[in-house]
Amino acid sequence: MEGIGRCVWLAFWSLPAIAAGICDRPLSVGWDEWPPFHYQGRDGEPDGYSVQLFNLAADRLGCRLVYRLMPWPRTLQQLRLGQVDAAMQALRTPEREAYACFAPGYSPTIVRLWARRDRGAKWTIRDIADLGRQGPLHLGVTRGDSYGAEVDRWLLAPPPNIRIDVGETLAVSMRKLQLGRIDLLLATMSTAPRELARLPPQPAIAPLAPAWRAGEGYYVFSRNSVPEPLCQAFARTLQAMRQDGTVARLYRSQFGEPYPDP
Repeated sequence: MEGIGRCVWLAFWSLPAIAAGICDRPLSVGWDEWPPFHYQGRDGEPDGYSVQLFNLAADRLGCRLVYRLMPWPRTLQQLRLGQVDAAMQALRTPEREAYACFAPGYSPTIVRLWARRDRGAKWTIRDIADLGRQGPLHLGVTRGDSYGAEVDRWLLAPPPNIRIDVGETLAVSMRKLQLGRIDLLLATMSTAPRELARLPPQPAIAPLAPAWRAGEGYYVFSRNSVPEPLCQAFARTLQAMRQDGTVARLYRSQFGEPYPDP
């Protein structure tokens, strides 16, 4: 394990939670640096939109969370094995449904193709199928990321002109794009701008016109370590937080705009 975040004890046990047996132990949550959803705050503890919302939901249930810092692929592996209980900001895929229970979406995910601005006019792309009508093309993706059902299916068997380049992190892939080692990159509108801000300003990188709504970000719970009733309790709590305006208020405070309901 590359690192372990300090424990975050969210709340004392509430009597109703104890009586119902909802949380009989702390829940371990795998996380990595993925601003603005989860990142290390100034006090050294995990912070960000997903962390704050998860903390609020756990507090309502009288649960305690322990955050464990690890790369996203390792989080998914340990979720599958039941060695970590939960994760944040995951897209729902058939593969993950086999080993994880999903609490309802709490943030929309919009996927774009990113290119160097000085080469953007080269690409005449309106949808994912147009990539197969280009010349030889190196397309960047990030290991462990999902881009929604449509794009994920396409990536399983891309056209022969496409070479898929898998980066260990989005930051690595962004730098490859800037240096011309890949031609295009798949990344979300919620995460790419933060990574771009850390790069040298030139050559500039910008999104192309196509956009795909890849689905919602979910909290996921390991089926091997978390009882189904606990996952469903979080699902009901998050739904209640959508209905009472908690999600919308937190989203606006973090992103400066209204929650983009469908």
